[in-house]
Amino acid sequence: MEAALLAALTEGAGGDVGRRAVEKLAQAVGLGGGASAREIAEAATDPARREAVREWGGAVAELLAADPRGAGALARAMERYAPGSGTSWYDGDHTDFRGGVFLREVVGVQVVIQQGGVAVPEAMAGLPPRLGGFSGREDETAALLRALHPAGARTSQSPAVLVAAVSGLGGIGKTALAVETAYLACERGWFPGGVLFIDLHGYDQEPVTADRALQALLRALGTQPEHIPATADERAALYRSALARRARECGAVLVLADNASSPDQVRPLLPGDARHHVLVTSRDRLPQLGARLVALDQLSPEEAYELLDLALRIADPHDARVTDDPDAAEQLAGQCGHLPLALQIAAALLAEDPGKPVNELVAELAESRDRLAPFDDGERSVRATFELSYRRLPSDQARLLRLLALAPGPEVSDEVVAALVGAEAPPVRDLKALARAHLVERGSGRGWWRVHDLVRGFGAGVV
Repeated sequence: MEAALLAALTEGAGGDVGRRAVEKLAQAVGLGGGASAREIAEAATDPARREAVREWGGAVAELLAADPRGAGALARAMERYAPGSGTSWYDGDHTDFRGGVFLREVVGVQVVIQQGGVAVPEAMAGLPPRLGGFSGREDETAALLRALHPAGARTSQSPAVLVAAVSGLGGIGKTALAVETAYLACERGWFPGGVLFIDLHGYDQEPVTADRALQALLRALGTQPEHIPATADERAALYRSALARRARECGAVLVLADNASSPDQVRPLLPGDARHHVLVTSRDRLPQLGARLVALDQLSPEEAYELLDLALRIADPHDARVTDDPDAAEQLAGQCGHLPLALQIAAALLAEDPGKPVNELVAELAESRDRLAPFDDGERSVRATFELSYRRLPSDQARLLRLLALAPGPEVSDEVVAALVGAEAPPVRDLKALARAHLVERGSGRGWWRVHDLVRGFGAGVV
């Protein structure tokens, strides 16, 4: 079948397109430039040449598809020689081949010919703005930049990766770090093809499915809605093809998939071309993606102090309340659990009341019977952020989190956890699941666990 298909394609295209296709295939099978399509097809059956033919097959298909006559030849050949194939046309500029095998055993090949100079939108325009109050995270930023570096040097100590995944508790600053890193990478010229950004809303009641994400990304890459295929597999194939073309024409692309809740949301978005990279954020660790994992913890006391000061000075460059009372500012940072979201909300509360001293807010937080109630500025809420993670938990894990919130001390041992749940042994599987969701963290030693202060306040509030 492959020999007949090769011959039909190269002979049927005609003109310059057919001639260039014949030349490419002649190179693939080691024949001279004067070889005929039939001679090439016969040589292609040699098992020793099969891999070379497969390697050149995609280039031949793209060459034929780049010209209306070539696309017609490609369609006719697939329809005639590829078993079980069907060909559909849309407005004369879209060919969709379903089924069959063409050189690379690609099922569901799609060729889109954009006539009239349809421009691909500038994907970089979709990247959210940098967070003005971003600070700290130097080590994590450096780790992500190493993972995204285009050189991708593969060594035994640091293998090259396609995906980097940032994980951490809700409100820990994952998106801010990912966006900042994306800007830094682009400023260094690493992704001339642009950045594709999509918020997967993984922890909302209606997360964005991978298929919906594919449709959005295809549109961002310039695919007209009427050219988006009918099935998910075909959409994924077209997405990879569009990214491969983008790489050839413009350079590497960075795909930033924000707020993913599962590997299934991300896998179909992975490009086939190793020049591209994917940066994922999630509240859960996603080791199933084979990603470089970067887990975020709370800020250091120094970083939290700096964030408070920076956030206030963004609102008013002359606001020196943090530096005027560093002791109170350090107390406030501690009350925020050094959590970036809580720190941003605390800074917003101070910014809306310019005459309020920092120590006054510290006193209000200390007097509040509800630990999380003050961390709500009308638009952002620490409680609502934690609630998104909590409501996804199975009942046993939710109960365990509530019990851990009641445990005394900053850390608890396996033995204490077992006593809390009324069992002889700790529920290790549930503990590990909570750790993957960053609702608990591993403690200072093996068999010890800790709960963030604000998560503890949340858990105690739902008991």
